[in-house]
Amino acid sequence: MKKFTLVLIMTALSVFAYYVTFIVEVPEYTPEDAKLYIAGNFNGWNPSDNNYVLKRESNIFKGTFELSGKIEYKVTRGSWENVEKGEKGEEIPNRVILVDKDMEVKIKVYHWRDFVEKQSAGLKSTYTGNIKLIKDFYSPELGNKRNIIIYLPPNYESSNDRYPVLYMHDGQNIFDASTSFSGIEWSADESAEKLIDEGVIKPIIIVGIYNAGSERINEYSPWIDKNYGGGKGELYAQFIVNTLKPFIDNNFRTLSDRENTAILGSSMGGFISLYIGLKYNNVFSKIGVMSPSFWFSDRKVFEFINSTEVPNETIIYMDIGTMEGSNPDVYVNDTRNMYKLLQKKSNVEVLYMEDRGAIHSESAWAKRFPEVLVYFFGN
Repeated sequence: MKKFTLVLIMTALSVFAYYVTFIVEVPEYTPEDAKLYIAGNFNGWNPSDNNYVLKRESNIFKGTFELSGKIEYKVTRGSWENVEKGEKGEEIPNRVILVDKDMEVKIKVYHWRDFVEKQSAGLKSTYTGNIKLIKDFYSPELGNKRNIIIYLPPNYESSNDRYPVLYMHDGQNIFDASTSFSGIEWSADESAEKLIDEGVIKPIIIVGIYNAGSERINEYSPWIDKNYGGGKGELYAQFIVNTLKPFIDNNFRTLSDRENTAILGSSMGGFISLYIGLKYNNVFSKIGVMSPSFWFSDRKVFEFINSTEVPNETIIYMDIGTMEGSNPDVYVNDTRNMYKLLQKKSNVEVLYMEDRGAIHSESAWAKRFPEVLVYFFGN
């Protein structure tokens, strides 16, 4: 197969570290034994990273860390289930600071997610089109439950057609701002509706797989990282292949063959998509790898890719923003190296993109998502 690339090159970045002191005021109802963490694009959005824990002084938490560049972050109490929320209990966008000197950052946390009922906050879903939500879908492989959210194309109810399927990780972030951890959605439903309506892509089904909260990182890597966890990625892959996909194929009008089955994610979701797509290459013919965290687990994914044969024709979309993380060169160089490694594989075609100035965020992935849809399902 022909291999090709679209690459936007930027000059190497010089990165300097500065001391940033966070001073965080919390609600009075915050538990006495609470631990606070700063999670952001500088630590893989790890909500319980002990390298970024704050110390308590009454209702104030403080911590000083070395950071640089454009930083996006949120305050958590150790998981995304208890991340900070807004004054009315709403989801809030990522906090953003530009670190180019030593600085002090004062923050007021109004509420925590686990203390706020979304209904009382008056939040509304931001779905577009025909959306189905399956609550508490059980995984026998992992022994847990999660929601599955499904986008159906505009003519689904009025036809007998069957459709290609795109499986996406972090399902709570892709269609609905009210459930997205950042308060910003991918607008995957709006993008699909628009491109289908314009005839740019084939009508498709999108299956959003909610992450399992505090188990997210564990499930998104088959290998253990000594600092962040992992190790359940193979069980998560088996859940998708052996439990979820058969359910979707049996209950919706899908084209179930590999040629019409794709998988996609961002960050650790991109990392696990590449693993699943190649490990179960008899199931998936299209793999989306956005802003991948290839640094995870001492880059063992490179060993896996190097030793893995790709038996079937496979297309891969892979991208990276040039301003991701506290040291963007690491993300960019890892992704470039993976692109070079994949180029050597038989039966693999790769579209690789670098998004100049883009950071590690839902808004960046939302902007690039239509490109993936056209590459995978274009007419």
